[in-house]
Amino acid sequence: MVRNVLTYILIILAIALGSGEAFAQTALGDQRVGTSSGSFLRIGVGARPVAMGGAYVAICDDITACAWNPAGLTHIKGSEIAVSYIALPADITYNHACYGKPIAFFDGVIALQFGSLSTELLETTEYHPFGTGRKFTFGDWLFGISVARRFTDRFSGGFAVKYVREELGVEVGGPVTTAFVLDAGTYYEIGPKNMRLAVALMNFGPDMTPSGSFTKTVGVTTSEALYQGFAPATEFKFGIAMEPFETPWIKSIVDFELTHPADNMETFRMGGEIVISDMLAIRAGHDMNADELKTSLGIGTQMRFGSRQARFDYAATLSDHLGTVHRFTLVLDL
Repeated sequence: MVRNVLTYILIILAIALGSGEAFAQTALGDQRVGTSSGSFLRIGVGARPVAMGGAYVAICDDITACAWNPAGLTHIKGSEIAVSYIALPADITYNHACYGKPIAFFDGVIALQFGSLSTELLETTEYHPFGTGRKFTFGDWLFGISVARRFTDRFSGGFAVKYVREELGVEVGGPVTTAFVLDAGTYYEIGPKNMRLAVALMNFGPDMTPSGSFTKTVGVTTSEALYQGFAPATEFKFGIAMEPFETPWIKSIVDFELTHPADNMETFRMGGEIVISDMLAIRAGHDMNADELKTSLGIGTQMRFGSRQARFDYAATLSDHLGTVHRFTLVLDL
């Protein structure tokens, strides 16, 4: 069993390291900071993970794992659904829903997720700087299917396929970008203090190139030009989580995570949670390298309705210049 587990880990690490080398040898390594397509894929889903600073890859013990590390889906005991609402700066909203169901015959879980980012803008021109009276939207959305399986009592693996679509003002002639991206992850439970290690490669795929063309003007010459494509918002994550202490009334968990995005420098995140009487959770987290939105705080409460359980989570991510980002999530056992 140990030999099989080590083999799985080495395979995943080889894939991840090979992907990293591929990034360095292609356009990914030459990109400027923040020039990935599909940047909304990096928006943290779920108030609980974000309240812990986004250090969640090695926790992932509920249905929101489909957005952080698909291998963590093997921890759900029955069917679960989660819906999240995120109020971002500049009147941008992000809604996300996910559903997962254990499948007994292969000792795994299948999950579905859907996310939608949107905002509405007023059209302006040089002759109408205060608006033409027309409005248009920027809308991004994704649909994904995740599959996770427990290979041993300690080791799990999972992957996901996501269809991503960006609509860049189609009402006023803007382009549309579509692509398929992949997620893959592993989750290994070591034992002492319920320690676990996790590795995930998220949003890996080909360059996302907008459809159509645009008019390019150089001096007095105009011509039709194609849009340039950029790689998706790929990230490689490695995390360690443990439960440092537990009493009959209080449980705790901490997570430390290193994230390497394809178009930016590495970032180190850490976070934790204290649960009191299995009813009230207090959370906090910090992103060491973020320019804004570094610190997050949150609370959660869970209730039982007969044999079913519901959890409501809230998170606030603090910022000096962008304002506070609020997240709300409801998780239901079905």
